[in-house]
Amino acid sequence: MTSHPLALLLLTPFVAVFAYAAWHEWHRAREDGHSNYGLAYDPETDTTHVTLLDEGEAGYDPETDSPEAGADETDTKT
Repeated sequence: MTSHPLALLLLTPFVAVFAYAAWHEWHRAREDGHSNYGLAYDPETDTTHVTLLDEGEAGYDPETDSPEAGADETDTKT
């Protein structure tokens, strides 16, 4: 098998997933209008994730926001 058909065979699933995601987002934007995505902090699991933000809401910025008020931010590793 030459390199061109092999490259096409390897790239086809990635192109298909990208095309599906683009179509899905276009369809969602056409139905719901513009959306604002941003980073949100979950204190239960101490993780962040990308989510749909409410109108006027700012996303979580890990460089300026502290996850919990009063949390011990010092690293005690030795």
